[in-house]
Amino acid sequence: MIAVRQEDVVRALKKFRRLAKQDLLASGHTSEPDFWRAQAEVRRETYARLIEAVEQRGVDAAYREAVEAYAALPLLREGQKDPRISGSEQAFEMFFHVVGVDAKEMTRMRNGRRRRPYSESSDPVTVRVGV
Repeated sequence: MIAVRQEDVVRALKKFRRLAKQDLLASGHTSEPDFWRAQAEVRRETYARLIEAVEQRGVDAAYREAVEAYAALPLLREGQKDPRISGSEQAFEMFFHVVGVDAKEMTRMRNGRRRRPYSESSDPVTVRVGV
């Protein structure tokens, strides 16, 4: 059971979503604007889905759904970059920190993800919370 109050989780996720919006606006000033724009958009979308899950089903249910969605993300090999995967990964990890998942558990969850065949031209798995 997650001990963090629902209101506190929603407030934190809304702050993260605003930060992702700022990153979206700043992406045009980076060396890879398309990558950073896409990554920020995915983070905003993931935070929005997490907020909806927490508000509608509660923190515990949202946590369980997030763990499943995080586990379904492909684990990229060194040097591979995909803004959708990295954006989702970052958003889920921030959520896990907010609800009190410790570093050891985060490492276990990350290591539990599978490496899947991946190429930059392929469309990565679309991960949804609460679907």
